[in-house]
Amino acid sequence: EEDEEDEDELSEWEELEVEVEGGGSANSTRRVKGRSGRLANRVRTLRRAVEMRREAQGDDAGGVAVTSRSARQAARRARKMSGGGGGGGKRGGIADKREREELVVALAAEVAAQVSAAELAKGRKGSVLVFLPGWDEIKEAMKTLESLPAEQYDSLQVIPLHSQVPQEEQQLVFNPAPEGKIKVILATNIAESSVTIDDVLAVVDSGLVREMSYNPESAMSTMGTVSTSRASATQRTGRAGRVAPGVCYRLYSRAMFEAMPERPTPEIQRTALEATCLQTCSMTNSGVQAFLAEAMDPPAEETVTLAMERLKTLGAIAEVDGSILERARRRAEAEDNADLADPADPDSSSVEPSSGIKEVLTPLGSLLSQLPLDPATGRMLIMGVVTQCLDPVLTAAACMSSRDPFIVPTGMRDEAQRARRSFSERSDQLAVLRAYAEWRAVLAEEGFDGACQWARDSFLSIQGLQNLTSLRSQLLDELVRTGLVRRDDLGYDRRNRELRGDAAVNRHAGNEPLALAVLTTGLPGNLASRRSMAHFGVMRTRLEESAGLHPASVSFARAPPKRRSELAALPQWFLYREMVLSSQVFLRDCSAVNPEQLVLFGGTKMAPPPEVAFSPPVPAPARGDAAPSGGHDVAGAFELPPEGTLDPANGVSAEAPSVQPSDHQSAPQSSASLGPTPNEPIGAAVLDDWILVRSTCADTGELLVDVRRELHAALAHKAMAPRRELNQSQLALVDAIAAALRIVENRDAGARGAVRRREAPRRDAGGFERDGGGFRDSRPEGG
Repeated sequence: EEDEEDEDELSEWEELEVEVEGGGSANSTRRVKGRSGRLANRVRTLRRAVEMRREAQGDDAGGVAVTSRSARQAARRARKMSGGGGGGGKRGGIADKREREELVVALAAEVAAQVSAAELAKGRKGSVLVFLPGWDEIKEAMKTLESLPAEQYDSLQVIPLHSQVPQEEQQLVFNPAPEGKIKVILATNIAESSVTIDDVLAVVDSGLVREMSYNPESAMSTMGTVSTSRASATQRTGRAGRVAPGVCYRLYSRAMFEAMPERPTPEIQRTALEATCLQTCSMTNSGVQAFLAEAMDPPAEETVTLAMERLKTLGAIAEVDGSILERARRRAEAEDNADLADPADPDSSSVEPSSGIKEVLTPLGSLLSQLPLDPATGRMLIMGVVTQCLDPVLTAAACMSSRDPFIVPTGMRDEAQRARRSFSERSDQLAVLRAYAEWRAVLAEEGFDGACQWARDSFLSIQGLQNLTSLRSQLLDELVRTGLVRRDDLGYDRRNRELRGDAAVNRHAGNEPLALAVLTTGLPGNLASRRSMAHFGVMRTRLEESAGLHPASVSFARAPPKRRSELAALPQWFLYREMVLSSQVFLRDCSAVNPEQLVLFGGTKMAPPPEVAFSPPVPAPARGDAAPSGGHDVAGAFELPPEGTLDPANGVSAEAPSVQPSDHQSAPQSSASLGPTPNEPIGAAVLDDWILVRSTCADTGELLVDVRRELHAALAHKAMAPRRELNQSQLALVDAIAAALRIVENRDAGARGAVRRREAPRRDAGGFERDGGGFRDSRPEGG
């Protein structure tokens, strides 16, 4: 019937095209031709959809009909699937692939609706399980089902199964459906094996899965939708008919099934390998590259090489002459086995030692290999011990190893975003730290029931918060085992190990600027600078010229602010957790950082500045205005006089210079600028070969570099002797840094005209009713 309907529409448009060609403009003719071509494609697409569903059912009668408007719209857009031309030939492959996926998602929802109706007509009770690639597709399928006639939709209990859904809603999949209804469970591949639902009558398999891949060169993760494997497809089929006869509807042909990979891509071939290489280096002397090449699914050589390079920049691995290592090893063996190998015996030394460069663990690398964490995250934890602000850093490390505790219920994205921003408007990491700290405070004061109600009102996952507590406890055990934390610094909270508030490693735990600075140690290369206002919202990283803050970030803004005071408050430098490629390059989990935090803790390598010729001094741009040469106005100062106040005359300049590198040096791509007013700019140092640290006072620039060097020396000493306490000079250094960063934060908050959130978040902050009333929509803007 729909085919005939569309043929009628097609004839109508063809007649209109003839009329336009007779008297219309050329542009109108092209437009109508394009629409006519799209309608022709729509007909072919719907025919193909019918063939697909019949093939999935094995029924020539075609018991499933594509009836909803959204399904027809998706079918209309999916031109390439029909193999036709028309108006779709000019579009790119990515758009065509997305359109095909939209069609499959809409068709999956329609099949689920019709199968549910058929099962209800037979008087059967249970659920229909639909496998979709991700959360976006689940939401689209829910919209498709909502567009069904009211009577048909009311007979369904639609349940999304995804980590974004609150835990109590996820539990509904295990409960029987209400009388007269059938459950339609929209799930990702988590339902393949991790979750067992006993009453599944039918499975609808889209044949798609969301998979993360990793580019080692750009250190970028890409979340893409790909075809599932044959093994996974078989596993999905097995979900049906566990307690009663069932059937699986596959929305793909047998030829597509045969073309699928036999099994999913092994994780070792699509993830970062720093932790794997570090563990391998601690267990073998044959070389990491050679050892991993013998794996069942060996990773690419280039991926291993780049992972080893990153470990070297972290200071976890060093290269030494292999002959020296070989002689040392033989000498040790001879001493241990004097009766078998005499060192003085010429026969025992007749074999030439192996030559070449070998990778060995440094003391820091040896310590990192004992921690069950990514090496950079482990380094961040050790720095948290050194700077004595371990408690918030411990929470951040646990969060990096688990899921974000914030959730976004269906249809409440804006409310969830406002809830997250109520904890912090400039840092996703601080939002999590503050939320977890307040969760613990509510738990202690009101008990578990009160804390659960608070978490629901704050759009936080109770299970996620409990997982953070469990991970913190596990990490504390590891820190105690390695000697980084003393056992008498531990306490117990509801059977979970916790740091005592008066522990030596917690002296600066309430210093949020210091904690955020330490987080840059765990993400050493993940720095981004905001481009000029002509490119508002566009970030520049070391490897990407154009990246954007992820829309879920608290720092995300769709348009530049209009008031000058708001322009002045815009942060210029950001720390991000990961860079992902979806519709564009996005930076996830971002935090605004000031230049002092960046220069003291960020990056991995501080080098002398190149020989540069600066342009003549120019007036300092206003805060937030476009800096000359596409630079970034990032104000700050570091000098900490004995009086405890900052001297604005001893700052570091703000604007980016016109750099003319010497023949043997390349110019940095961006500048980290410290100081309210530039005078004669002086290049102080270059961070990670792309951030130029510029000073208007030679003493300030040298002080920054010296303090950074001493801080990293303290880190190295701690790695060599984890149980040894910091000496007095190191303690004084940490205290000075903590005081300076707090002063800088207060200075910046004053410049923004904003009131800082107190270190212990207020119970009524963020516009929430703490007595169970929930989210207040009438809360003043800004929280």
